[in-house]
Amino acid sequence: MNSLKLVIRPVRLSDAFQVRENCFSMNTLGEVESQIQSNLELASQGKVAQLVAEVDGMAVGIVSLIRQSHPLHAHRAEVAGLVVHPDYQRRGIARQLVIACRQQAQSMGIQILEISCRGGEPAEQIYSKLGFHEYGRLPRGIIEPWGEKKVFDEVYFFQPVGVDDERELNVGEP
Repeated sequence: MNSLKLVIRPVRLSDAFQVRENCFSMNTLGEVESQIQSNLELASQGKVAQLVAEVDGMAVGIVSLIRQSHPLHAHRAEVAGLVVHPDYQRRGIARQLVIACRQQAQSMGIQILEISCRGGEPAEQIYSKLGFHEYGRLPRGIIEPWGEKKVFDEVYFFQPVGVDDERELNVGEP
């Protein structure tokens, strides 16, 4: 990515076409526009932050940070929809999106990021490399509704935010 100019910024409704083309190609443009519009409204309430990775003026990655709504979980947020276009993977873009999520989370008073994925898929190793710690698995937790209806375990990860000593969250302890 040496010659590419990477910018991580809040999503705009005008990003919908590129986000659909480069990140969510299984969705319609209308679905992507609707999701971005909803996230922009929730962002104004401090509930969601949706960020875009832009390289040379083109949206090539996206991620959403969704604060848990229950008062007992308000210090936690889900990292959702972390997607980088295949042509731009393995260039540090996902890492930069996660770093931006951590910064945004810290400014929102969030202490723990959570993310999940299909077991046995590349994301499982990628999330560990991005600093997330596995804390559980739900057997058969994901069933894809299209095609062969593949079944996966759902693997759950967390990452502390704004904690200098990860031992405060018992990271790595049984």
